[in-house]
Amino acid sequence: MAASFKVRASGFALALCLPFHVYAAVELVLQLDTALRSDSNPLRFTEGPVIPPTLGISSPSDTILSTDVRGAMIYPLDSPDTRLVLTGQLGRRHYNQLTQLDSTEYAYRAALEWRYGTLWKGELFHSQEQQLYGYLDGSLTSREMTHRTTDSVELALRATPDIELPFTLRSRRTRYDSPINLVFESTELSADAGVRLKTGTNSTARVGVRATSVDFPQRTAAQIALLDSRYQDNELYLESDWQYSVFTRFSGRVAALKRSYDSLAGKSFSALTTELRVLYDYSPLTRLTLEAWNRPYGTTDRTTLYTIATGVQAAVRWQATPKTRLTAQATNELQRYQSIALQPGQSNPELNRLRLGGGLVYAVTKDVSMYVDGFRERLDRGSLGRDIVQNTLRAGLEYTFENTTGVAQRTGLGERRQAPLATFLSAP
Repeated sequence: MAASFKVRASGFALALCLPFHVYAAVELVLQLDTALRSDSNPLRFTEGPVIPPTLGISSPSDTILSTDVRGAMIYPLDSPDTRLVLTGQLGRRHYNQLTQLDSTEYAYRAALEWRYGTLWKGELFHSQEQQLYGYLDGSLTSREMTHRTTDSVELALRATPDIELPFTLRSRRTRYDSPINLVFESTELSADAGVRLKTGTNSTARVGVRATSVDFPQRTAAQIALLDSRYQDNELYLESDWQYSVFTRFSGRVAALKRSYDSLAGKSFSALTTELRVLYDYSPLTRLTLEAWNRPYGTTDRTTLYTIATGVQAAVRWQATPKTRLTAQATNELQRYQSIALQPGQSNPELNRLRLGGGLVYAVTKDVSMYVDGFRERLDRGSLGRDIVQNTLRAGLEYTFENTTGVAQRTGLGERRQAPLATFLSAP
């Protein structure tokens, strides 16, 4: 792992010496973050758990020390529209009791954005990430890592100054360390074609079609009989990002989805999927966010074919003082499972997830911030058994260096950092 990361880090450093003509200054950001987190249920045992004696613990709670190094670089090439964007993160998690969960997480992303003349533009993208598995119900207690690799290429023809015709190909591979999860290893291939419209009010709209094929190459014949080995998604969609006023911005995606299973034809279905978001600047210091969604998701529950999640989330961000920012969120989601093991007279299980969270960031200096955040989540599992409850509280210290003001925000590394007030208020 260490050697692998050294290779990636070397590639990141060598990019600084690329033999291209540099159109403008290179933008850099480096972030160091250390935090201590208290988690009441990292393995997500159900209430009143019977903890396996082999774990050697009496309580499902634990304390986790995390350390992260993050970096990003925007490297302009021959024009303002041709640039290399690199981001990376390396982190270590150390558990006080559940030492088998000690792990190293990383992620890196590289994108080459380019333009050729006035007609053509595009992007080449590659990413890899490794993170600790999202534990479900305490049934798995050993360390499990999730690995994802994504590659994509986009080509767009600029038919007019306001109309583009983009075409995108993407592949994604997901794999796991443990043999128990081989059944969920997948390869995803998708093609997307559409029309994108831009307006002078900083708004965009896109209509298109997307075809996605998902294969599960590690499944045995018995597993295929229950979960299938492949499915195909076909979507007709409309996306929009609309600046309604100086205070309000709407964004969303609505799609007519048809899913076809390779051998489980009786499980194929059609659905109208939605993802909506509203940003409202109630005042110069307060931003309100409302999100809603309804769409199918994959699952690593081997008794479930897929899950359709319908939810809503409300959030508020308040710049209490020039140095202090407060946030709060509330989420309610209904998860409807398509079970593969229904008994006569049984219905598909429905779970309800309620999460309440919040946080505080205090800027000690321009580059150093202290933060505290946490959440309480309750998963009402209905017919599946006892509920799952998880409470977390985290306190941390973050240092950010950037050679150009605002580059941390633009590269996605400025979520906790206390940005200058003007940057904070103008962020999309």
